[in-house]
Amino acid sequence: MAAVAWAVLASIAWRGVSPGSRTVNRCLIRQARLRNRRGFACDLVLTRSRKSGWHELTDDEARRLALQRLVDAGEEQAEANIISREIVTFARKNCRPGENWGDRLERALKERIQHQTPLQYIIGEWDFHNLKGIRVRKPSLCPRPETEELVSLVLDSVSQFPKRPLSVLEIGSGTGAIALALADSWRKQARGVHITAIDVAKTACELTLENAEIFGLSEHIEVIHASLDEFVALRNKTHGTFDLIVSNPPYIPSRLLKSLDPVVRVYLNIPHSSKTFQHAKAYALTSLVHSCCYVQLFLNL
Repeated sequence: MAAVAWAVLASIAWRGVSPGSRTVNRCLIRQARLRNRRGFACDLVLTRSRKSGWHELTDDEARRLALQRLVDAGEEQAEANIISREIVTFARKNCRPGENWGDRLERALKERIQHQTPLQYIIGEWDFHNLKGIRVRKPSLCPRPETEELVSLVLDSVSQFPKRPLSVLEIGSGTGAIALALADSWRKQARGVHITAIDVAKTACELTLENAEIFGLSEHIEVIHASLDEFVALRNKTHGTFDLIVSNPPYIPSRLLKSLDPVVRVYLNIPHSSKTFQHAKAYALTSLVHSCCYVQLFLNL
């Protein structure tokens, strides 16, 4: 009887559905088969999604099916758990009026499965340090856990400084995550701070400004679109010295590029052309060398 019941359910689920719904139904049919083998009755998920796909499912049901899709595509279970939870929440929260949230969820799943797109780029934001929902988009690098460690190291070090207003220079702002986290922490400590964030990429400067406005930190963060050499020339006219210089440029050895997991390559926004990455990395290393040379000019020693 269990085999007959499963066959009937499978037939009902497959007939007359659009191609976009069939992927969902494959997962549901698989669940129905497993539950019948264990002697449990099938729930109503299969029937409800027969015609409508994702959008008739509860969040919990959608997470389970998204999780199964990701695991079937080769995603690690722990990672798939996080991704399925985040993209279901993202699809629900960001559904536009008149839009089927299931369509947005399906697009997000395909981005991950077919293109190994980092979760941060898919949902367009990420939590960093004590800040919830920093805006993230290409070509700026995704905020990383190691960068949070850098922020914590800076905060611990500065806690030993005399408690007076701080002037900080960040070289290569990207999303603005470092400058934002530092400014937010010092603001909560009622410590005056002015951070000058420079980046050679205009898109990075725009994103840093956008995030600073979102978190109400615009008065603490000044963003300058310039290379380090250009900033040095500008600084002689407009800026004094700084109490602290912070930077987190690309640092992956060239010999490891080919061995990186595809998701990591996209996570770090490494172009497929190694020459392009080498150029970017060479610029970053040059900036670091220059900043070391400029320490006496920059730092309030």
